[in-house]
Amino acid sequence: MTQLEPGFLLKSRYKILKQLGQGGMGEVYLAEDQSLATLVAVKANHNLNPHASEQFIREARMLAALKHPSLPRVIDYFTDGESQYLVMDYIAGEDLRTLMENKHSFPLSQVIKWAEQLGNALNYLHNQKPPIFHRDVKPANIKLTPEGDVVLVDFGIAKTGDPSQETLSGAWGYTPGYAPPEQVSGLRTGPYSDQYSLAATLYYLLTGTPPIDSAQRMMGSQEYVSLKIAKPDLPDHVCKAIDRALQVKPEERFGTITDFINALCNTHPLPEPAPYQKTIVAANRPFTPPPPPQFTPPAVEVKSRARRSPVGLIIALCAVALVGISGFFILEKLGVFHTSPVQTSLPPVVTTESPTVLATLATEEPTTALETPAVNTETPVVTDVPFPTETILPAYLPAGTGGKVAYVSNRQADGYFQVWMMDVVRDEDGNLRGINPVQVTFDEGDKSKPSFSPDGTKLIYSGFNSGRSSNGIPLEDDIWLLDLSQPNPQPVDISLRANNDWYAAWSPDGEKIAFTSFYREDKTPQLFLMNADGSNQTRLSDQWAELYATWTPNGEFLLFVQSINGVDVLYMRDKFSLFDESKYFDRSTVEGRLGLVSEPNLSLDGKLIAYTRTTGSKRNIYIAPFAERGGGVTQLTDSGSDSAPYWSPDGSMLLFTSERDGNAEIYVMDIARNEVFNLTGYPSHERDAAWQPVPVEIYLPSP
Repeated sequence: MTQLEPGFLLKSRYKILKQLGQGGMGEVYLAEDQSLATLVAVKANHNLNPHASEQFIREARMLAALKHPSLPRVIDYFTDGESQYLVMDYIAGEDLRTLMENKHSFPLSQVIKWAEQLGNALNYLHNQKPPIFHRDVKPANIKLTPEGDVVLVDFGIAKTGDPSQETLSGAWGYTPGYAPPEQVSGLRTGPYSDQYSLAATLYYLLTGTPPIDSAQRMMGSQEYVSLKIAKPDLPDHVCKAIDRALQVKPEERFGTITDFINALCNTHPLPEPAPYQKTIVAANRPFTPPPPPQFTPPAVEVKSRARRSPVGLIIALCAVALVGISGFFILEKLGVFHTSPVQTSLPPVVTTESPTVLATLATEEPTTALETPAVNTETPVVTDVPFPTETILPAYLPAGTGGKVAYVSNRQADGYFQVWMMDVVRDEDGNLRGINPVQVTFDEGDKSKPSFSPDGTKLIYSGFNSGRSSNGIPLEDDIWLLDLSQPNPQPVDISLRANNDWYAAWSPDGEKIAFTSFYREDKTPQLFLMNADGSNQTRLSDQWAELYATWTPNGEFLLFVQSINGVDVLYMRDKFSLFDESKYFDRSTVEGRLGLVSEPNLSLDGKLIAYTRTTGSKRNIYIAPFAERGGGVTQLTDSGSDSAPYWSPDGSMLLFTSERDGNAEIYVMDIARNEVFNLTGYPSHERDAAWQPVPVEIYLPSP
């Protein structure tokens, strides 16, 4: 059979409607799946020589394993007579080449959006095991859906990263203008080849003309025309990014598709890999980190401030202080402090010493780094001592752009580790301090690992439940939720699983929570995913011990630690497989280059990953660029007793727990200044700090 006529019923299921296209091996048809009442695309292969048949089967198997919104989904594969057939979802809409030829033009913002979608799809392909290289990215193979999204189709000459799959015919099956020099020359292709083709496609979408064919560039018959010359009105960063991705030599292009898209979108791409190659052994050695990422919390407008003279700043601070004093007397006369619900927000720019405070706020004065004051075990009370109008403490500036810091402490007389909060500020000398400690949990049992929701209004943590599961096994530690947006919030147990549930982490959209459960009889830790209210609990792990989940900011990847025979390696799952499949984070070796990993935490811009690295009995804080997938590791601390790193919302600081002074305390490292400050400094033990991502007003529970 060479062609299928409209109305023909294939495999007693697929009714052919019309032919969509034709190629060297066969045709592509639009058909109706009469079993599911949906439209499908049927790709036929009539060339059943061993090589063509093998390539067709390989394409079917590759596509069947892929799950990504910008890639087609395979529905069926079969042989009928002398032909092979591949059935896929039908992607409605025109391809980009047809749209351009019909005199369509696209705004830059639209092209950038498509570039991000295509780059995401290619990055997904390149991270398969083995990696998949499309090798035919071009406008004709990109469909525009009615919703305005793009889908990359036609994997006819795709290959895997397995050297045995390299074929000469596949290498020569390319489209002039979009194929990179290494593919034109029949040399080995890779992710850098798809990067070139994507850049050539974007060049065409922005100018209406593809770039000069790479074969002509290599022969010197024609020279490449810079995008800035071809389209002078385009932004410089866009032109430079595409020009670089179209370099003849693969090593002169971007290291990854992600780096290319970041540069194209002007999203503060990471520096070149060279500065990260030297590992810093000690915290007091010189360290020049990447510039702190710019973070704008949702629904919070961040305005830049012009430099002001010191005199103006002093006058402004005094004015704020006077307003605060006057407002205090007015509010006190009105009885506000005795009737309003307890609320907290980011501390004001000027902090004054007032004995009249909210009943739930502790009254310890702020301490300097490494200072150990006496413990105040008395219950804070409301008092009517007159406000000391002559005393104004130094100005405190908010730090980290976020809100409060949650942590656990056993400083109270009940002896339990309870959840507390404090403000992190910078004093007039530039030192970081922890002030205004306030207790937020009061029930029995130790708490651990608090974490704020992305909007800053909810808090989850692990805490004790004395109940039992349905089969009589003690619940032990569960995941608890405090909704701080409601007056007098009360903790709610949302996991309710047997044995311990620990290390809970919010998804970036606030809809899901990943956590580790030790529910099995052998206590092997397993990853679970549940809705934010505790419903729809799904186990992600299978036979291996998996724990310490953390999300990428876009929610596409869930990072975690897999522990096998004492080797703790960073792994990842993606939403395109519904977090079902696990992959190495660092594919260079089985154990990776990060060392023994625990407690990973990603910066809110997704560029840097911080983690605890264990070497023998020592634990220290390390960071590495996410994009390098295990390369560029930098050691930040060297005390041998540091753990649990947590980024500030702006990525300029790292909270961590340290026992370097004999007991656990909350420390913060100013990354840019390479300085470490003790934020607590009490004889009690403090640990597991987490930063509120947005400085929103919240209610605090009372005892």
